[in-house]
Amino acid sequence: MPDIRQKLLATFQVEHRDHVDQIRSLLAMIAKTGGQPAEGQLEEAFRRAHTLKGAARVVELGSVEGMAHRLETLFTQVRQGVLPLNKDVVDLVHRALDAIEDCVAGSAESRSTGSFASVVKDIEQILGIKPKASQSTVPDAPTPVPALQPLETVRINAQHFDGLLRSAVELLTESQQQSQITVQLKAIAKQLAGVENGAESLRRASSGLQRSDETARESSAILPRLSWLEREARSVSRQVIAVGRLQQRTSWTMTRQSKQLQRDVWQARMVPAESLIEGYRKMMRDLARDESKQIDFQASSADGHADRRVLEALKDPLMHALRNAVSHGIEFPNERIAKGKQPEGLVTLRIEGAGQRLKITVEDDGRGIDTTRIIEVAVRQEILSQAEAERCSQREVARILFSPGFSTARSITSLSGRGMGLSVVHEAVRRLQGEVDLQPRPGGGMSLQISVPVSISTHSLLLVSCNGQNFAIPTYWIDRLHRVRLKDVETVEGKPAVAVDGQRISLFPLRHLLHLQQESTTGESDMLAVAILHHGGERTAIAVDSFLSQNEAVIQDLGPAAPRDGKISGGVLLEDGSVALVLNPPNLLENSRNSELRAFSGISEPAPKRASSILVVDDSITTRTLEKSILEAHGYRVRVAVDGIEALAQLRAEKADLVISDVQMPRMDGFELLEAIKKDRNLCQIPVVVVTSLERGEDQERGLRLGADAYIVKRKFDQGELLATIRQIL
Repeated sequence: MPDIRQKLLATFQVEHRDHVDQIRSLLAMIAKTGGQPAEGQLEEAFRRAHTLKGAARVVELGSVEGMAHRLETLFTQVRQGVLPLNKDVVDLVHRALDAIEDCVAGSAESRSTGSFASVVKDIEQILGIKPKASQSTVPDAPTPVPALQPLETVRINAQHFDGLLRSAVELLTESQQQSQITVQLKAIAKQLAGVENGAESLRRASSGLQRSDETARESSAILPRLSWLEREARSVSRQVIAVGRLQQRTSWTMTRQSKQLQRDVWQARMVPAESLIEGYRKMMRDLARDESKQIDFQASSADGHADRRVLEALKDPLMHALRNAVSHGIEFPNERIAKGKQPEGLVTLRIEGAGQRLKITVEDDGRGIDTTRIIEVAVRQEILSQAEAERCSQREVARILFSPGFSTARSITSLSGRGMGLSVVHEAVRRLQGEVDLQPRPGGGMSLQISVPVSISTHSLLLVSCNGQNFAIPTYWIDRLHRVRLKDVETVEGKPAVAVDGQRISLFPLRHLLHLQQESTTGESDMLAVAILHHGGERTAIAVDSFLSQNEAVIQDLGPAAPRDGKISGGVLLEDGSVALVLNPPNLLENSRNSELRAFSGISEPAPKRASSILVVDDSITTRTLEKSILEAHGYRVRVAVDGIEALAQLRAEKADLVISDVQMPRMDGFELLEAIKKDRNLCQIPVVVVTSLERGEDQERGLRLGADAYIVKRKFDQGELLATIRQIL
């Protein structure tokens, strides 16, 4: 999101100056009292440095984050009496603040800030930190590195490609609409031909009448005018026909060239799929070390290519899948040896192209799925009833693992236990119009299989009509098309079904799945147009009003206008200027499986729920802006507060459905706010999510003990984890 990043950087430019100026003011006030801080002054300086660190992390300024962290440590040691607040320490703080300002300005202007490294060295020296330790925790000043310039250039060019593709799409749309002009010109030519024929008929009728001398004189004056009108109509008609032919030929050429331009730009956006593997090898080595496991990680990629945006969207889900394989799949060496396995676990990542799809497989030879444990947890969390648990299939067990917040881990670690890993994979793949499956691996372990389109733009689509609106279904998901008589629709367990190849398939009207108001059925045909869709090894029949055509089209993002339920993935502009909404079959079919429809018609759907209200509490305007933008983009109504006192006032005036709060804030911190909410009879039912950089175990325990519904450490802000947590709670 380049636009939100620019917005955040601009906000940080303002915010960092406020924190720096306030720390300077505090130091000046302390100096006036002879170096003796008043109550709360050092705490405020520490809080300002802490907030500055968090804001720098949001905008990915690692150097500023590292310097602010060192200032935190320095103020802590002064508070504890380890360091005196003498002239040398104060001067060093001022130098650090100057370096931060220079660093931010240098980053904005892409220039070097040479004083940064020396300040870091002096702070570490006074704190007693050895140089070796500093090299791994505090990066050097953000001086422009020549080796990184090509990467920046590539990123800019990629954005230009996106703009070029949008222009090509707009050009293609405009050229396709030229066909309407051709139709209009043909209609004008037809009207002119009618005028010409009418004039000729009138002239012949007038010349054949017997007239008196007086009418003959009048007729002699009229007939030449009729002849002139006839000739002019004939001339204009020929010109219109000629212009129509020229316009039709030009329109055809423009459409053909626009499609070619679109294909060329699309091909230019395609990059080798093997680029997706970059970075995972080091990550797997680090994970193996942190988990005290031995891992043999093997990654391979065939000669496949995919849209850059598809690969970017897959990076985070694949990271979660690989972490899940290490944390939940691979056993500890002694456990593997006891099972007769090699102490080193095998994790493989394979990427290959298959036509217009990209197939990705993550496998491990670990312990596999503990079906008993999964069902036990699912029943305890009321995801399954006891009766459902007894007849649950292997595939249905796998689906449970994709549920947000579901985890079989008995404790929460930095790698596992929150139940977000596989749910993040599932959600990201479905947004890409893809499918994901989890199956036992032959010989032991698990196999996670992902299939996504190589492009999220151009798709082969079937246009259908439903309730007077046009919709598009990607043909990849269509098994076949049928026309079924209404009298042949059966009822199985109270739900409609159709027989296809001797198998009864559940049937759902598209208008019910999309919550469309049912139009009058007067004069409807007794035939149903039915599309058989497949997903997850199952087939479902969807009834529409009619099939229209099959098109190759560019799916355009609807942005905030897209429904939050994920059933609509975008829109395509048709030749007549209207828009067809593109259905997302995985989400649509998941909805159909949970549907309670018991008859083919005559049932009303519940009205969509109102957007949930969220209160974001954080003293950093940069962090507030980031979280507010993310939440609003996903359909939530968002309010903000700068500290606990303001948040309480807002909640007592108007409740929220959920509160997201930082911990380190002025006047009333996040823990105090959490405690106040849970003690208030009118507010105690509001769920609270703590999002903070405090990652010590005792801090997390304190937050959960006070009643927090979730505790997210923002060491590296993960919007997917935050959104999944919110969805689970709400």
